[in-house]
Amino acid sequence: MALAATLALAAPALAETVHTIGHVTWHPAGYVNHVVSMKGYLLKVEKGYVILSDEAGGDISVHDLPVTGPGWDSFLPGKLYLIHGRFVKGGLAASNHDPYHLVLTEAPKLLSH
Repeated sequence: MALAATLALAAPALAETVHTIGHVTWHPAGYVNHVVSMKGYLLKVEKGYVILSDEAGGDISVHDLPVTGPGWDSFLPGKLYLIHGRFVKGGLAASNHDPYHLVLTEAPKLLSH
């Protein structure tokens, strides 16, 4: 019985929705102050944060995502990552002028080699 209860509690984590960065940054109001999971690529390293995107390269826009928190400095270019954290408004003056950013709640996970 205890095993069944443990598996039932773990099931929501297994069904976690993984969003694209663009989906969240184009529709930020629905995600502010929520913990979200996204996938993305490193575009630029800044002092104290990185900027991630749906694309592995290209110009940086306001719809790319500034990211802080544990492991922010571990991203490598050209690699796809799964990120999990709290999507917040304010508190970071990002170079791409995005008023939102993600504060990682755990280290990023590499999805591609």
